[in-house]
Amino acid sequence: MAESASRLSRLLDRNVAILTDQPGPPLVVGAIILAMALIRATLFPGTGGDDGEQLIFSQFFAWGYQVRNPPLYTWLVMAVSQITGPGLWAVNIVKFSLLYAMYLMLWRAALHLFTSRVMAGLAALAPVLFYFVAWEVITGFSHTVLTACLYAAVLWILLRLRGAAPGRLSDYALLGLAIGLGGLAKYAFWIFLACLLAAALTDRDLRRRLLSPRLILTLAVAVAVMAPHYLWLMERLDTLAGQAGAAASIHDGISLTGLGHGAKAAIGFLSPGWLIAVLVFPAAFRPLNAPAPDMARVLGRYMVLVLVVTAIGTLVQPDFRIRTHYMFVLLFAPFWVLLRAEAAGAATPARRRVLAALITLVLWAQPSGLIAKYLFEPLSCGRCQHHIPYADLAANIRDLGFAGGTVVAYWHPDPLPGNLRAALPGARVISLKHPDIIPPLPPEAAGQCLVVWSADAARDNRSTAVAGANSLLNAGIAPDTPQRLVISPLEGLPMLTSGKTAALGVILAPGTGDCR
Repeated sequence: MAESASRLSRLLDRNVAILTDQPGPPLVVGAIILAMALIRATLFPGTGGDDGEQLIFSQFFAWGYQVRNPPLYTWLVMAVSQITGPGLWAVNIVKFSLLYAMYLMLWRAALHLFTSRVMAGLAALAPVLFYFVAWEVITGFSHTVLTACLYAAVLWILLRLRGAAPGRLSDYALLGLAIGLGGLAKYAFWIFLACLLAAALTDRDLRRRLLSPRLILTLAVAVAVMAPHYLWLMERLDTLAGQAGAAASIHDGISLTGLGHGAKAAIGFLSPGWLIAVLVFPAAFRPLNAPAPDMARVLGRYMVLVLVVTAIGTLVQPDFRIRTHYMFVLLFAPFWVLLRAEAAGAATPARRRVLAALITLVLWAQPSGLIAKYLFEPLSCGRCQHHIPYADLAANIRDLGFAGGTVVAYWHPDPLPGNLRAALPGARVISLKHPDIIPPLPPEAAGQCLVVWSADAARDNRSTAVAGANSLLNAGIAPDTPQRLVISPLEGLPMLTSGKTAALGVILAPGTGDCR
């Protein structure tokens, strides 16, 4: 019995060393993310709406695409597409590279926060215990992953500045670059930055760095990076004003109902990590006998400010639902917990072993879960969007005579437009969900006009798809134009996908107007 316990203890100690020292966070998380990227790109023939949307936007360069989100993620997909082609590899490479960069930035930040390399490694990897970080970003979300990476980058750079004497110019320039990129990633970045800087100003060392004349360099770099997009945005103030007016008219006055949305989002994002933290490090949540580390107090104030701003927003606009992934601003919560646990003397080797074991289980569960999703999801999914065989459907469309031109695709209930962009890489694809995103016609375009919709949906979207092609592109398709049907079995194990198919309604017409 004692020998078994000793063997288990050695095994757990070895696991801690693997996660935090050799090979450490960069290689451990890098191996897991590479495995997930390969599984995601090779097994699943379809992608979701967020990634598919980027394949539509990335057909042409612009300083902005929609006032809802800045364009940086689209630019990254566009750049990678120049190498891989406009397919699923492009969006997967961008997403998983950013996810890896997020962990890398967290690790670099943690090395500044913790004196122990073990605690720094565990703190950097601990966000994997949040369900949304461990799983939801793997199959969904785009701008959120980019923004989370830049959250971590800004914190790391601030900590570099805090430790540098008198503050290197290169770090001020790097901070400006991170802020500029953050402003091009997601507009919610400004809430994060305001809360973090306000909390940072309560720390003497950070305040001295942030109030330095050298901050002018930071501002200059940030403005230079962001200026073209925000000039583009200013030209669309009427659109912004219209959206703001619509939001303001949703609810008149202050109500407490929105607080529930915000609380649910915060708790949902932190789950189950917050419960694990309470169980493994309960002392971190009690009053400390000694003063908490300075940065623990800064991070605590930052999170309080984030929650206060969220609460104020929900009071003013209670019908605006705070979605769970908005709360990636709480990504630094494990730092706060582990800094306080260390200060309380509660970060004992035994507790570190438990935390490391849980992190390892989740890390290995990620690629295993993706494989299980591919194998068994067809047993329970409704539309099975990630299993739709777009390559086979595209081959069937070519067999009908489509040789190239413009594709007009209806987006509901399946994310057809982006997936057809990947499956028909030579075509110009228009998504009826985004009628303001119209890629320019190639020079001397004389192709065909292809209108596509999901033919097995509960509602027949043929008329909507045809009307969209006619109104947007002057396609000139008559309401009674004959349609064709292409059908393919879902991707997966035949025994589990038996009888399940995906069907597309197709109208193939000669190129007319701007649909060619």
